[in-house]
Amino acid sequence: MNPGSPAPQASILIQPRLRAHMTGLRCSDYCKGKILTTLIKLENRGLAEGTLRNLSFNLKHLAAYANIDDPESIRAFIAKKAYANSQKMKLVKAYDYYALTNGIEWIKPYHRYERKLCKIPTTEQIEKIVAPASPRYATILKVLYLFGRSSF
Repeated sequence: MNPGSPAPQASILIQPRLRAHMTGLRCSDYCKGKILTTLIKLENRGLAEGTLRNLSFNLKHLAAYANIDDPESIRAFIAKKAYANSQKMKLVKAYDYYALTNGIEWIKPYHRYERKLCKIPTTEQIEKIVAPASPRYATILKVLYLFGRSSF
């Protein structure tokens, strides 16, 4: 190794990280400008900063994989992806804001949110939690466990 050359491990850090998109579409400056003006209009309407951040992320995601000015390509992209229905609802809502502020007419697809059942711990799992607890917390946890079990 030469004294001035970087270590072999550091050469990985020098190279830029390349990401290939599935369709080859990229969000152009025109597209970024329209998304930015949409976000400014929505901010003027009074939407919260966190909402705007999520909308920005979702709109950029849609623009990277589909033509954002074509409602049919957006609808096809959302339908084909193997996302959960809750994520599809977020994408539809983000595009609905975009279409509303830019005068694009489209029919929103309907995705029903599916609630998942909560996982109920087994008796053995509860015993593992109660066993190492201090006497004070063990009593509290045991009472909560017995109360919860009797309510079913």
